[in-house]
Amino acid sequence: MDRIRICDMKVFGHTGCLQEEKDKGQYFIISCEMVFDEIQGKFTDDLRDTADYSKVYKLIEERTEGSYFDLIEHLAYVIAGDVLDFDERILEVIVTVSKPDAPIEGDFRTVETEIRRRRN
Repeated sequence: MDRIRICDMKVFGHTGCLQEEKDKGQYFIISCEMVFDEIQGKFTDDLRDTADYSKVYKLIEERTEGSYFDLIEHLAYVIAGDVLDFDERILEVIVTVSKPDAPIEGDFRTVETEIRRRRN
């Protein structure tokens, strides 16, 4: 199995249960791991033989910026589906959404969820 990872994207979005989170927005840290049976580009050195991660980055950025979900779990699930739909060679995707400014009392680095989706 071959993998491509986009790690720790900092993306502004409006996902959150509180109206203030939807109105003001906040930054999320998003990582995406794409799993392939085999990436042909490792042999051919041709962009057509792999998933163009610059386009995956843009897809994740646009989804996050344009969504007003309540839960980061749902945001991660939808992003994972978008990535699977992006390229049929991707067999599995793991999306982590971290919310460092989650509106909870206490001392913490971040709150995060990890969602894994596989192609049927």
